[in-house]
Amino acid sequence: MAHDKHTPFPWPLLRFWTRQTFPTWFGMAGVIFLFQIAVCTIVHDDNRVQAFLQLLKFLPPFIKSMLGGETLQAGNISGLIAIGYNHPLVMILYMLYAVGVPTSLLAGEVQRGTMELILSRQTTKTQVYTCVGLITVIGMFAMVLVMFLGTTAGTHMYTFKQDVPLDDFFKIAINGGLMASAVGGIALLAAACFRRPVAVSVTVTYLVLMYFTSFVSEWWPRLAFLSPATLFHYINGFDIFVKHVWPVRDMAVLVTVMIAATVLGGIVWQRRDLSV
Repeated sequence: MAHDKHTPFPWPLLRFWTRQTFPTWFGMAGVIFLFQIAVCTIVHDDNRVQAFLQLLKFLPPFIKSMLGGETLQAGNISGLIAIGYNHPLVMILYMLYAVGVPTSLLAGEVQRGTMELILSRQTTKTQVYTCVGLITVIGMFAMVLVMFLGTTAGTHMYTFKQDVPLDDFFKIAINGGLMASAVGGIALLAAACFRRPVAVSVTVTYLVLMYFTSFVSEWWPRLAFLSPATLFHYINGFDIFVKHVWPVRDMAVLVTVMIAATVLGGIVWQRRDLSV
């Protein structure tokens, strides 16, 4: 009797791609880890903190939005340390990984002509897509855990005049990881639809527009209605550092976006003609 033979999961492919992306991940994670320690080094000095708080009074609203918005409470050490979590350098590193990995492994292999070779070795398109998704999402969450470990190390290296609730930083790290994973899902969708240069361009353009809209809508009341349309809106530092609660609704939105983009990308990838 004829029957379809179950195709085993391509663990060797997953291991190969993991080894291929690990040096990039390690370099980015190392910079993020050291950056969090550097922030703690600055914030533990009370004179520097007071000087920074005085400077904040004279900064325009859009600069405050970029640094943390409502979480920058006067004298709130946690809010000041949290600047390291949404600093442009950290955000750029996250976005580089979230965009670079799926577009390189998925669209890049198609462009290089090696995807057909991979699929010829009893590996399905769904399995290939799953491998890329796992490396992207697991890599993002591993990176946010490294960021949290950097904060943990920094807060244990120095003495602060206020207690630093590490559980709040764990919450913001997970919240940020979900946001970055949602971006990874969008990048997966773009990689499934387009060749690599177009996929990267589309995703980066989307991120730039989203980031610009996010911080402009915070200080320009007429554009406030646009804020919920951006993923950055759902990194809720105010609920975490002021109310000390999990931003469940915001996290649910990010999970929904990540799943929807990833599933849609998988459908497109399954139907895509790799010869074009």
